[in-house]
Amino acid sequence: MPQKKMKQGNQATLAQRILNLDDYDLAKTIANDARACYPIDQPLKSLQIEAVMHLVRLKNTFVMAGTGFGKSRVPELYVHLFVKSSKPVVLVLNPLDALGDNQVREKIAQKFTAINLKKLTFNRRVADEVLRGTYNFVYLSPKIFLNNEMFTELYFNTKFQGRLVLNVVNEAHMIYSWGLVASGKAKKSSAHKQHQDKALFGTPMGIWVAATCRPLVVKAILKCLQIPEENMRFVHAELTRPEIRILRFAMGHSLKSTHDLLEMFGPQDDTPNECLPPTLANLIPIAP
Repeated sequence: MPQKKMKQGNQATLAQRILNLDDYDLAKTIANDARACYPIDQPLKSLQIEAVMHLVRLKNTFVMAGTGFGKSRVPELYVHLFVKSSKPVVLVLNPLDALGDNQVREKIAQKFTAINLKKLTFNRRVADEVLRGTYNFVYLSPKIFLNNEMFTELYFNTKFQGRLVLNVVNEAHMIYSWGLVASGKAKKSSAHKQHQDKALFGTPMGIWVAATCRPLVVKAILKCLQIPEENMRFVHAELTRPEIRILRFAMGHSLKSTHDLLEMFGPQDDTPNECLPPTLANLIPIAP
């Protein structure tokens, strides 16, 4: 384990020794630091290490990777570099509460502390726990992110900002589903100031999306979050499970009619039911 800086008050900071490393030694340090934390048959990917290096340099990082890449491991690797007693906090915005529940279980299994803030359970007691640094990973939904005054108060508390080491927008292509890009609601929200103030607090932002995210959507996401493209580092990774195929079909009929399925599978006489592969159909809204 690399030598780490002792905490100074409530501030979560990386040791100067780590910050002074060149790229080669920093990559080696990240790999060595994580070796004891993951199974030997699950080695780190070079692009995971690259993403963590960007975060160490306080660079906003846009990770485009498919299923199986291990995007959720990137913030884990980053947190491992901080001294545990400084109680570093990663804030993760999720499109679905259920996704946050799953990730909380994953983080606890990795011996982190984590909580999923929900509308019905996020109260003053929970807010005080988050403020004290009780949880390494804090997951929340767009509803709380955009509309909850208690969360906005918590976010801009200087004590919380001292512990906050990373903002993450998970499944960022779902911003279209939230209606933020089209309506500009995020830009008018007080919580959205967190992105504009990130330079003030020295907190990088991580944006995770699917490998198939279109360039038009990427530009819209950055525009919505008011982050210039030149201020973002991109990490491109391909789909890492070859048995999974993602195909895009333009719909020419209503969803209820199912006529578009003929283009995918053909008539039943040509493709019997027992020959159909397991399939997940995802209807994606058309970008404006």
